[in-house]
Amino acid sequence: MKRLQLLIILMGILAFSCDAPIKDTVTNPSDYNQYLTSNLENEKLVFAKSELDFWSNKFQKAPNQSTYLSKIAAANTELFALTGQIDYLNTAAKQLAKVNEMRFSTSASVLRTLAKTKITQHQFQEADKYLTLADSLGENKGATQKMIFDVAMELGEYEKAGSILKKLSEKEDFDYLIRLAKWRDYNGDTEGAIEQLKLATIKAEELDSDDLRLWIYSNIADFYGHVGSIEKSYAHYLKALEIDPNYVYALKGIAWITFSYEKNTEEAERIIAAIERKHEAPDYNLLKAEIAKYQGNTAKETELKEKFISLVSSTKYGDMYNAYLVTMLENNPEKALELAKKEVANRPTPQSYQLLSSAYYQNGNKSEALLIANNKVKGKTYEPKSLIHLAQLYKAAGNEENVTDLKNELKGSYFEVGPNMETIIKSL
Repeated sequence: MKRLQLLIILMGILAFSCDAPIKDTVTNPSDYNQYLTSNLENEKLVFAKSELDFWSNKFQKAPNQSTYLSKIAAANTELFALTGQIDYLNTAAKQLAKVNEMRFSTSASVLRTLAKTKITQHQFQEADKYLTLADSLGENKGATQKMIFDVAMELGEYEKAGSILKKLSEKEDFDYLIRLAKWRDYNGDTEGAIEQLKLATIKAEELDSDDLRLWIYSNIADFYGHVGSIEKSYAHYLKALEIDPNYVYALKGIAWITFSYEKNTEEAERIIAAIERKHEAPDYNLLKAEIAKYQGNTAKETELKEKFISLVSSTKYGDMYNAYLVTMLENNPEKALELAKKEVANRPTPQSYQLLSSAYYQNGNKSEALLIANNKVKGKTYEPKSLIHLAQLYKAAGNEENVTDLKNELKGSYFEVGPNMETIIKSL
């Protein structure tokens, strides 16, 4: 009798275990399959194209109307965001420069829009110049100051950014909350950043703005991923897709979860393939290369990396991908160093100096590499990939104490950096 009871109990446990979800699986294709189809109409894309045609026709008839050209630039900027086609962005930048010229640099709103385009192009010094001029005009200084904060963070001018943040008066404003989150993340307080993003989420929902909700859902999803709250991250990407079924940023986030957390490379590749049918960007080749590396497919990894390098080396992309190229040009260390120096000139952040340090090391200048690492990187950034490269440099130099400290700091970033980097961290 006791044997029979034990057998029944064991069978129950087995049945329960078969029905129980796998612990390391949070995604479900039935949640997002509807967003992968290429036949899904993109209303935003249709509208942006109609706007481009409408204002282009108006401008052709009245080429002295800067307002029309400004509308054309706005449509081209939106088309870049929706398609990833770089020509739209470059065209918008030229058109906005023309609008600014036609208005004799007297419109702060035009200068802010031009600066925003320069930020997208990673021309941060140029963006700073336009914003400084916009600020001097006095029109809507609050909006200008917020953008100056953004650029200061990109230029590594953290004291300036902190000073601006303190001066912003509307402490419950959405724009203030997301910048406070950015500031706290820079200072290593990711949990504090998430708290601010939660408040911003409430504000976006109160305002009932699809654009704000789309932005905040996808960004808080990223942050949840950073702290290991994968279920919350996934749920917020889905919330973003409910607002915009063609929002590829959220789909890419889900693809990363399937790869980095669930180790489901086949599903990650399926999602990326669907994204590429909707949106063009060189970045997808890097993600596919990372998956190929994890699969042990060296030939495919090399092919995808070479494709990426070929694409972003085009003058169309300017300096947008220099940071990636520095880490990928192992066979051309002189070029890597040249690009690293350019990146520091354009964007003198600890992350850029880390790239310069690595480039010097690639070129055999170990003393300069360590000098930059110690003075410009160590203790100045919490960005995981920068810390990994810093740890690798210290390991090569035999500085085991610093390696151990960095390795401990990186333990919580496995999901963020992915399984290939996780292997590197564990081998340090």
